[in-house]
Formats: sequence, structure tokens, C-alpha cells
Amino acid sequence: MTDVVRDSRVLSLVSRPGLRQTLNTLLDQLGRCQKALNEFLEEKRAIFPRFYFIGDDDLLEILGQSTNPRVIQAHLKKLFAGIYSVQFGQEEKEIVAMRSLDGELVPLKNHVPISTDVEVWLGKLSDEMKNTLQHLLAECVQDGKSSSGGINPSAYPSQILCLAEQVLFTERCEQAIESNTLSELMIELESQLDSYTNTEIKSGSGPRDTGSHVLGLKLKALVLDTVHSIGVVQALARGRVRDVEHWLWQKQLRCYLKSGLCVVKMVDAEFQYTYEYQGNAPKLVHTPLTDKCYLTLTQGMRMGLGGNPYGPAGTGKTESVKALGGLMGRQVLVFNCDEGIDVKSMGRIFIGLVKCGAWGCFDEFNR
Repeated sequence: MTDVVRDSRVLSLVSRPGLRQTLNTLLDQLGRCQKALNEFLEEKRAIFPRFYFIGDDDLLEILGQSTNPRVIQAHLKKLFAGIYSVQFGQEEKEIVAMRSLDGELVPLKNHVPISTDVEVWLGKLSDEMKNTLQHLLAECVQDGKSSSGGINPSAYPSQILCLAEQVLFTERCEQAIESNTLSELMIELESQLDSYTNTEIKSGSGPRDTGSHVLGLKLKALVLDTVHSIGVVQALARGRVRDVEHWLWQKQLRCYLKSGLCVVKMVDAEFQYTYEYQGNAPKLVHTPLTDKCYLTLTQGMRMGLGGNPYGPAGTGKTESVKALGGLMGRQVLVFNCDEGIDVKSMGRIFIGLVKCGAWGCFDEFNR
């Protein structure tokens, strides 16, 4: 190659003996290097399946900077639905908390030690994220049952607050149906809505105080859920529902806490909540159309099938799928099906989805 650099004219290259053999040898060596690199990356992806959803360049940077958590932190938002960054302990030897894009800080129940094997400690971070949210949910539900003034929004993450309220609403609503006290439940929910809407949010001295901003997002989410709960109770009262097996109640998305684990039900479909941290993602407003969409998708999944929401552009098909995934604590990955999606890339996507238990939403699939 040094001779080529010295004299790059084509005619001088053609007359050089053994050039063809040299180029073939170089090509073979490059092919073997590429094959070995692909096998190495595949091995890392098998250990931490979320690596299937990032490109080779990003993965190589993560693996090459495995001892530098600050570099890897920039890629966290590509690997996790709600974790935008993490907070390190002393000397950056362990992770003590996770932070959302809007600044919500969630301390981990057990600290995650950082090692040279980045795929190992990222896997531990994923496990600890789910473990922390599971414990917080049990505590939040217990607080909701024991305190008369309701749950303190500042004490728990937005995702756990909304989920705990759903669990408590399901329990109270079933009790009200069986005891014929839906009108009393309606009064309780309206009082709860008033307490949320009348909460004062103190603004900080800076241009944007993170604490008050996050509290405002939490209250917005709780208000939306409470308004939906009031609508559900009104529908049950109009239908004179007296049995929890009644269709008007069974068709609702219901959350139960069984032996410390959250279960989501809709009619006879039942799903385990998977505790993927969602951050402070904006909630989708409940409408009769979204309820029908959720019902169709959950029944399809119960039968081992997928779903294909159909409609004009901009009507909320993708957002409905993402919202349903969020309600079940799932990581939802949206793929835009352009001409770059081929059989090989689809195979890789499916392997990653199956291994990490995420949902795949294939946008514009009819192309």
C-alpha cells in the first residue's frame, strides 16, 4: 500500500506483479475482521438484549468506553424508555438514582456497582429499576389505604402515583359495585379531583424550578386519570351495575395488586405489569375510541396475536399503542418501516423484542 501511495497512477499499478493476489488477501482479511466483530457484538447483544435496538457505531462506542460511565450516560435514553440520565455515588463507582428527561429523580433501592463489563452493569441497572418500582408501588398503595388525606404526590414518582391510584380505584370501585354505593364513590373522586386541582405549586427563584415543574406534571397526570375514573363510575351508575362481572365493568382496564405484583386485566385478558420506568411521558386522554382500541389489542394479545390499528394519518394510532404499553409498564419501541427495513433487520428487531420483553410498533408497515 506504501508503493500505491507513492505512485497512484493506474498504469503503474496494472504492471505491478502479484497485486491481484495482494488485494484478494486484504479483502479476505477484512472479511474475517468484520465477521469476528459482528460475532463479538452479537455476543454482547445476547447478554444485554437492549443493545439490539442501537446501531453498531453506538454499541462500539459504549463498549470502547466501558470504564467511562459519563460517555455511556449519553446513550441511556436510547436503551431505556424513561431513564434520561443516572446519578452516581462517590467516586462514580456506583449508580444511586435514575433521572427522567423532565428531572424527576428516583433513588434506587439497591445501588448498582459499575464494572468494566458494561453489558453486565446495564443489565443490573435494568433489574434494579424494576425492583425499585415494584417496592415503591407496594408502599404507595399501602400509604393510599392508610392515609385519609390521600397520597402525597411529592413522595413518589409520577408513574407509581398513577398506577397506585388505578389499583386503589379498582378495589374501591368493585367494593362500591357490590355494596351499591357508587354515588358515595363518586363524591370521593370529585373531592380527590378538587384536592389535585387546588394544590399550590410554588415556583423557584430560577427560570424553571425542577421540583415544581415535576410536581405539576404529576398533578396533570393524576387529574387526567381521576377525570377518567369519574367517567367510569358515571357509566356504571347509569347502567345500574350491581355485579363485578357486568360487561360495563369488565371492559375497563383494571389494575390489581396480588402478592406484591401488579396485574392488569381487561375482560378475560390478564397481563403482568413489567415495571419499565416511563419517566414523565405525557398521558393520552381517555376517549371511547382509545378504550375500544385497548380492548381490541388486549383481546388479540390474549389469543397470542398482535394488533393493527387502522385509520388516517394523525389520528393517534401509534400514540394509542404507546399509551397502552405505558399502562402495562412496557417498553414500546417504534420503528418507521421505510426502505431500509429488510429481512435481516426485521429478524434482529424480533430477536431483541423477544429477549427483552418489549413491544414493537411498526409504523407505516403497509409500505
